[in-house]
Amino acid sequence: MVIMLTQEQKFEGLIEGILANGYGVCDDFLSTEEVASLSTRFTERFDDGNFKEAGIGKQSEVHQAKEIRGDKILWLESNSVDSSERILLDKNQAFVDYLNQTCYLGIIDAEIHFAKYDIGKFYRRHRDTFQAQKGRILSVIYYLNSNWLPENGGNLLIYTQENNIEKTISIAPIAGRLVCFESDKLDHEVSETFRERLSITGWLLNG
Repeated sequence: MVIMLTQEQKFEGLIEGILANGYGVCDDFLSTEEVASLSTRFTERFDDGNFKEAGIGKQSEVHQAKEIRGDKILWLESNSVDSSERILLDKNQAFVDYLNQTCYLGIIDAEIHFAKYDIGKFYRRHRDTFQAQKGRILSVIYYLNSNWLPENGGNLLIYTQENNIEKTISIAPIAGRLVCFESDKLDHEVSETFRERLSITGWLLNG
């Protein structure tokens, strides 16, 4: 029997994972219907030519480095009125509200973008904050890849420490899954993908 978790239970599971390990994973955070709607919107916006090659570096110093990062991205507007985009934005905001109410994180904003990895692309090991950059406290990644198989690659690799020994956590980008982790503490990367890979990546900001 499949047990359906409430939204609050999903939030609690993510928080427990972050407190215990620095990261949390929640499957079926997005329903099959929500994934389908977002995937359609994602493809529409990509086909319209709105995506740009992603870069590395902070703000004015951003530059492309294809040997490090190969995804194409499109930033979402927080006030979007598109019904599909609002599905994601509203769910993300509900998570933010719960975090603020229960963990007192003082999150005041979010940065969110679509990210598309074509076959053969990757994102080498990195961390989501720079020493001089303040504000990003949690990273969130929502996945839209239905029927994802192990041979498709494209896993999120998170590096943690256990008894001063580095441990690698490998997380498949399966449809509906949400991964959340501490932006300033965990190195991570996207392994080479052997199938088109769609995700929505964001950062929750407290300054």
